[in-house]
Amino acid sequence: MDVANLALVADIGGTNARFALVPNGETKVRHELNLRCRDFPGPVEAVRHYLGLVGDPKVRVAAFDVATAVTEDTIRLTNGPWSFSVSATRDALGLDQLHVINDFTALALSLPILDANEKRQVGRGAPVDGSAIGVIGPGTGLGVSGLLRDAGRWVPLQGEGGHVAFSPVNEREDQMSPSVR
Repeated sequence: MDVANLALVADIGGTNARFALVPNGETKVRHELNLRCRDFPGPVEAVRHYLGLVGDPKVRVAAFDVATAVTEDTIRLTNGPWSFSVSATRDALGLDQLHVINDFTALALSLPILDANEKRQVGRGAPVDGSAIGVIGPGTGLGVSGLLRDAGRWVPLQGEGGHVAFSPVNEREDQMSPSVR
């Protein structure tokens, strides 16, 4: 494996950070390893530990998906111990590029490239090519995202489902949320 053409990928949640390496031009990850976030002060230390365990390859590009909204340089995990600057992390790790996106946005972006045997039909009906795609699921919180088709490409929608509230507007809706009273 030519280490000059490796990218580091990470799935960073509230409890665990999962790391792997991806050779340039490939989609299959290698050297997957799961680390507990609480064992490291932040992602820089966790990445250095991971890279040390897999032979200290020199990587120049990395992509992190994180369990929180990504709206600025400072990332604060919603239900996790880490808060970090994207630019400071990039510089500390000696990377040329560090891409950081929401974890469920990353999941949504993977949907169009999954094989048929990696998908499951939910509900009735049949999928309609090119229509909106949604993803929702549990993690340390509730993750949501989606994709819309625009001019022949998929555009991701970032969301944080765990940060929404139910605000009933009539008596029927109010009856749906007895725990709110």
